[in-house]
Amino acid sequence: MNNLSLVMYDLDGTLVESVPDLAAALDKMLTDLDMPVAGESKTRLWVGNGIPALVKRALTDDISGDQPGKVDQPLFTEAYERFCFHYDKELGLHSYLYPGVVKFLQAMKKRGIKQAVITNKSEQFTHHLLKLMDIDHYFDWVSGGDSLSEMKPHPMPLLHAMKSLGAPTHHTLMIGDSINDIRAAKAAGVKVIGLPYGYNHGLPIEEANPDLVVSSLTELL
Repeated sequence: MNNLSLVMYDLDGTLVESVPDLAAALDKMLTDLDMPVAGESKTRLWVGNGIPALVKRALTDDISGDQPGKVDQPLFTEAYERFCFHYDKELGLHSYLYPGVVKFLQAMKKRGIKQAVITNKSEQFTHHLLKLMDIDHYFDWVSGGDSLSEMKPHPMPLLHAMKSLGAPTHHTLMIGDSINDIRAAKAAGVKVIGLPYGYNHGLPIEEANPDLVVSSLTELL
């Protein structure tokens, strides 16, 4: 953790346990469409690639449901609108910060290290959730899944944040819970730490080959 200029974090499954809110909104969407509810266990496997992918996976009850041609466009459009309506009301009601998150964010801020959130969640919901969790003031940069033309695992959001904040690659660290975070960081040329408690489609984060795995952010202090 020496000589760091910037720490970039994923959001869902890294800083915030957000599946309860997502699952509640997803189940209400499915109920509106007279479809079987999914529940938290399935939702946990489907998150990580943005809301459009999550909605398509729920509509098909399949993690590959976001592939082209799997979902009828009019159905997706209606489902997406219904999900966003419900998620706007559910956001923050059941979510909570993982242990050690605030302590770590405070420590980085005290050391003068810049901090950024790089998530595939839409920017609108990202800013709202950060504010609801009362951690928005720790971050110098926030990038959502719809902020740029590419999202993780593409390195663009990471590279854009580093350039905007003036942080060199060798002084930057990425922290995340999924293979999307690991791939994006490696493609951007930065070190990456994996967290095992989040959402990685049910697979151990070690299989994504991060540079280090820690069970809590406080292990890095």
